[in-house]
Amino acid sequence: MISITIIGSGNVASHLIAAFGNCNTVVIKQVFSRSKIDFKLPKNTELINDFTQLKPVDLIIISVSDNAIAEISNQIKIPNQLVAHTSGSMEMDILNDNLRKAVFYPLQTFSKSKKVDFSTIPIAIETQYETDIDLLQQLAKSLSEKVFKINSLQRKNIHIAAVFVNNFTNHLYKIANDIAD
Repeated sequence: MISITIIGSGNVASHLIAAFGNCNTVVIKQVFSRSKIDFKLPKNTELINDFTQLKPVDLIIISVSDNAIAEISNQIKIPNQLVAHTSGSMEMDILNDNLRKAVFYPLQTFSKSKKVDFSTIPIAIETQYETDIDLLQQLAKSLSEKVFKINSLQRKNIHIAAVFVNNFTNHLYKIANDIAD
């Protein structure tokens, strides 16, 4: 059983919590949120709002806005803790140097109101130490068969391409609507 803590309660975090909550090989020990959550936590998951309450687990996942990742990783005071962020555009090195660094990036646009099927979502993973890759692969494969080990530059390029395709398509829909009107 892989034990995890998820820091965050936004779109990506809420979907990860739901997905891992339904997984029989993963237990979510804690969820950290500074604000009230609007979704149900899995049974036996502790909701915390103080970084001093963090307990050691196999992996802490930081799933917050890109500009908050570094600040939050600096609040994690568990020595040698494996920590991953979920950003497509941020380097792994943004995480605090006192942590074992990783990335767990699901390549998907998330909205709290739209249900997703994680089995179809590619998940890109990266670790600072080769010894941590097996745990991340195991965790990612508990959700999806599409798991890829890539580096920060590759992930950033994939993220930019995905954002471009998604936003360009939306822009084309708007232009088509304007023409039709």
